[in-house]
Amino acid sequence: MKLKVSVDQDLCTACALCYDDVPEVYIDAGDGIAAVKEEIGGDGAIIDCEEIGKEICDKVLEVTEECPSGSLITEVVEE
Repeated sequence: MKLKVSVDQDLCTACALCYDDVPEVYIDAGDGIAAVKEEIGGDGAIIDCEEIGKEICDKVLEVTEECPSGSLITEVVEE
């Protein structure tokens, strides 16, 4: 499976859920606002769950659902 990950920084409330739970994918870009790590491709990156690990992809999907502001955008781009 591959996931396309991004953050709508205008909606982000700096709750820290994503970068606390999945630091492999998200970072604090400043003032607590989340961003996708540049090392994996930055905003709109496509992550390969076989490469990064199924556990991390599961966490990404989980925090996307739990994000209180709805600022995390995750799309399955390949099963």
